[in-house]
Amino acid sequence: MDDFSSHIGIIGGGIAGFTLGCTLKKYGINTVIFEKESMASESGAGISISPNGVIPLEHLDLMDDLKSNSYKSQKGILKYKSELLLEMPSPVYSMNRRDLMHILYKKYKDLGGEVLFDHELTSIEVATKELFFSNSNSYKINHIVACDGIKSFIRENFFSKGLPPTYSGYSAWRGFAKSDNRNVEIYFGPNRHLVSYPINENLERSFTGIVKTKNQEVESWKEKGSHENLVKDFKDFNKDLSSLFGSAKEIYKWGIFIRPPLKSITKENITLMGDAAHPMVPFLGQGGCMAIEDAYTFGYLCHELKCDFINIQKNYQLLRVERNNKIQQMSLMQGRLNHIKNPFLVYLRNQLIKKTGIVSKRLKTAHTYDVHDKVIRELHS
Repeated sequence: MDDFSSHIGIIGGGIAGFTLGCTLKKYGINTVIFEKESMASESGAGISISPNGVIPLEHLDLMDDLKSNSYKSQKGILKYKSELLLEMPSPVYSMNRRDLMHILYKKYKDLGGEVLFDHELTSIEVATKELFFSNSNSYKINHIVACDGIKSFIRENFFSKGLPPTYSGYSAWRGFAKSDNRNVEIYFGPNRHLVSYPINENLERSFTGIVKTKNQEVESWKEKGSHENLVKDFKDFNKDLSSLFGSAKEIYKWGIFIRPPLKSITKENITLMGDAAHPMVPFLGQGGCMAIEDAYTFGYLCHELKCDFINIQKNYQLLRVERNNKIQQMSLMQGRLNHIKNPFLVYLRNQLIKKTGIVSKRLKTAHTYDVHDKVIRELHS
């Protein structure tokens, strides 16, 4: 049996897990990733990486890979159905999540990182820092980091008293389509909105449509949806969407689930990050970026504080809880703004967007955060 007693044990090989692995390995820190699936994978969906997520990737020397596997639109357009509300510069790199995962996985392996697939966590002995898996393997490690997503085994057993995620009241459609439209476009409508953006130079475009509904969907990005029902949900939107939907080969629909904010994301030998710590509704496009911020923060603290986990957790808590909870709440508020139904309130909302900088200010709060600078300032304050 491998000896990982000097390693940081990362549970979950998603965006948070592999970003953390890359950060730790960059600084020569022993780490191992345990992933329950049989390979490093991510559901085929679009993801947008805003400047706050780009900064850590730049420090990990991944900018060339990011640029060659994504598309950077020059303009973002916001509409109410067909009515133009706002045009603004777009600072985000958009791509297929699978491509981002491939970049992170390859970097981690190139740095000498170890990953064990087919390892589903079943229990933890916190005092001895021993992990037990469904395949009967067990390992002692130096510190436990939970990157195991919204259904986190670790969060439910050690932070949330067994409480599962709850349905948010929103369901999401997603798919890939073909379009020569090179802009990021956002459409608002009563109880729904839709976001679409190009993800590469090959005219591929990702779309995500959010619908407010009491009909609870399964929390899985692999659940296929009906093209007919998608068109029905957005029938009174811009007519250009019909051709967009029509070019999609596969369409998926899933329920969006949430968890309440945590006051603490560390406990004894355990640290939470990504969706395990703060699942985000997707209304500001910050779920992936918050996972990247978390992972880079913890990894860089391990480097600066020489794996003194008491001080690392103290600083990680100070740096991440307020930031994550703020973005989590802002995302929920944006959802309410997006889906206003009352005609008079719709009119007021649209005028507010046209005549004030409310959208730009909210995005600026998310996008202008420099996680590397924040860590250094915290350590030297």
